[in-house]
Amino acid sequence: MTLMGLTGANWIPTNDRTKMPACGRLRNKNWGISLASAILFLMFEPCASKVISVAPGGKALAQGITSPLPPSNGVYQSVSSEGKVWFGTSKGLVRTVDGSSWTFYGKDTSFASPGIFSLSVQGDTILTATGFEKDIDGQSLQTGSGLTFSFDGGTTWHHVPQPLDGIGDSVILYGVNRISALPIIVPEQNVTFDISVFGRTIWTASWAGGVRKSTDGGATWRRVVLPPDTLNSISPAERLNFVLNPRNPPEGNRNHLAFSVAALNDSEVWAGTAGGVNYSSDGGISWRKFTYQNQINGILGNWVIAIKGQKTPTGVRIWTTNWPADDPREMYGVSYTEDKGQTWHNLLKGIKCYDFAFRDSVVFIATADGLYRTSDLGATWTKTNSIIDEMSRELITTSSVYTVSVVGETVWIGTDDGIAQTVDQSGKPFGLSWAISRAYEPVEANSAVYVYPNPFSPNFERARIHYATSSPLSVVSIEIYDFAMNRVRTLLHSASRSGSMQRDEIWDGTDDNGAIVPNGVYFIRLAINDGEPLWTKVLVIR
Repeated sequence: MTLMGLTGANWIPTNDRTKMPACGRLRNKNWGISLASAILFLMFEPCASKVISVAPGGKALAQGITSPLPPSNGVYQSVSSEGKVWFGTSKGLVRTVDGSSWTFYGKDTSFASPGIFSLSVQGDTILTATGFEKDIDGQSLQTGSGLTFSFDGGTTWHHVPQPLDGIGDSVILYGVNRISALPIIVPEQNVTFDISVFGRTIWTASWAGGVRKSTDGGATWRRVVLPPDTLNSISPAERLNFVLNPRNPPEGNRNHLAFSVAALNDSEVWAGTAGGVNYSSDGGISWRKFTYQNQINGILGNWVIAIKGQKTPTGVRIWTTNWPADDPREMYGVSYTEDKGQTWHNLLKGIKCYDFAFRDSVVFIATADGLYRTSDLGATWTKTNSIIDEMSRELITTSSVYTVSVVGETVWIGTDDGIAQTVDQSGKPFGLSWAISRAYEPVEANSAVYVYPNPFSPNFERARIHYATSSPLSVVSIEIYDFAMNRVRTLLHSASRSGSMQRDEIWDGTDDNGAIVPNGVYFIRLAINDGEPLWTKVLVIR
């Protein structure tokens, strides 16, 4: 089957490297789908996985639900604005001022699905993109479920569907050219990974959907033409002959697979793709492309995951997170430019990086190896090691930090094991003292115990055994038994726990010999002081 003269066997881009699930985290997947399956999906399934019911006029009336806890421990997006921090989680959007209370918007019906893939906040204007994973032909495909906006600080929300083309949208007028284009007619692999706003213009980067812009609040969208892989620049006055085709070579162009976008003002726009980083000085009309290959000292890697601007006394310093595409010489790391891409400086070579935040001259970088901080453009670095809450003794069990934001001197991070904050003060070592916020279900002291996540996979995560104590000093023992009631692990034996509080004890899925236990159901026995033992169970899936 063909569409617009292009073979449909692999019409949506395939990539065996990484993908973003509905929670917003990057992990390995295969990105293939047949055109026939995609058309059948379009005919028999709605764009989102559930029906959206909103108030008349396309907006839902809700101001969020206040809770002492965040809604999810999977936190992959964050933005700070006017003293507030907004987080995109696997269960929806939430904001806080100081971590003592959280306003959750995930119950608002304008959010078509809970997973927040991208987030942009400027004052009272909040823009989010949602998505989910859909199983088609035995493959789990990321699917865009649209964008949800608020223009009044979160009091009311408006939903617009995922931007799509019509089946006949196969030509784009570009100056003197009629550019052939592959229409993106389904939301699979058309998830908005980044949003940027300046003035009345909204910019999105949506992988197969490419870079798009709207000047009417998302009612209509214009597809933005970027250079193909074979050209380093385009302008509408040139005679051009290529197809806007978001597929991997040789059928298409990596530079048409969009992952990040940053609008600095009405004229200057940056767009990151799987084929490099692109700069426009005329509002997204003409573009110059920068890659690892087309400069002597180019960016580290052509897959540009994030782009952010750092204000300096002389202008804006542009930072990019770079991942290797298909050239074995490319590397993970970050690159920055102070002259609009003419020269690049490369840092943290070999480290997978996700996000940036800035406090004056200080740069914070969220990576798979923790949070990095530099105040001298990489001449020296401080890296977080253990993140432990000094009050509760809770800890973040993962090394990966997916997002970072700054409010004043407070630095916030998001992980797949909760949210943490620390204070960055001049003259004091960074990252020694943390406060951790984590989602859990509170229990009565000395009366209940449960495990989360449940089931859990020891190869990828750790289980938390949750309970509560009430006395000034409690003696706690925890033992773990297999389905035949053989004790496999003594996690705690007469351990002292002080204070009245909710608690987590961490099990890494190993037995007393340090070996990961087999798949199956395991029983946890909790004894507090001289009280009756409490029992719960957990399913281990390796």
